[in-house]
Amino acid sequence: MKKLLSILFLIYSSVIFTQNKTGFNCVNEFDEIETEVELQNTVSYKIISSQKLYTKETFEFSKGILIISNLNEKLKPKEIVKVISTIGIKNNLSKIIAFETCRALEIYYKNKKPNEEELKHLKENLIIELSLDINKSLSKEERKRNKKKRDFIENIGINACEILTKNKLENFSKKDLSNVIVSEASKIVEKMLKIYDLSFEEGSLVFMKDLTNYLVDNCEIVKELVKRNE
Repeated sequence: MKKLLSILFLIYSSVIFTQNKTGFNCVNEFDEIETEVELQNTVSYKIISSQKLYTKETFEFSKGILIISNLNEKLKPKEIVKVISTIGIKNNLSKIIAFETCRALEIYYKNKKPNEEELKHLKENLIIELSLDINKSLSKEERKRNKKKRDFIENIGINACEILTKNKLENFSKKDLSNVIVSEASKIVEKMLKIYDLSFEEGSLVFMKDLTNYLVDNCEIVKELVKRNE
């Protein structure tokens, strides 16, 4: 079991530690969605990056960076919000940053501080920054299940962070993080499967994602590890 959990963690951690890299292709494979907006019946979009969010309610939602390829210039602000919200709800994105051009995305992701020309382009081609309360639209049962999952992850995450911090490893690595997470996960497999209501393989992978995201957001020693790997 520990070996399988280790494999599942390594699969996901490879994404976590490379999610801030700038290599992406933002001109191919756009998705299309119906919007119920008269001047924009459908819109083409691509999610460039998506990262799970740790909130007081849930891990179910994410922050997404989007590019919109065919937004109607005649849309009013409220209509733009409705169009982008449609994309957010479909993809469980509770926070969205949407751009019009690949150039804007390149500037947004670059490591160096943008110059005046780049800042101008970024400003002109930023469509919207939007927050959605998707949890509000869920049933009472769904909200209760999400909070139970969130509390479960927080309890495990706090304990894992304490172990990592207590050891004060000078050369702390992904292997050390994996060992602690897998050790903690092995103790609560039955409870984890009950809360996630998935098969062992699927439930373990989602659990690893949620726990790793919690640690990246809330555990200083893990934050430092991510920075070193950027």
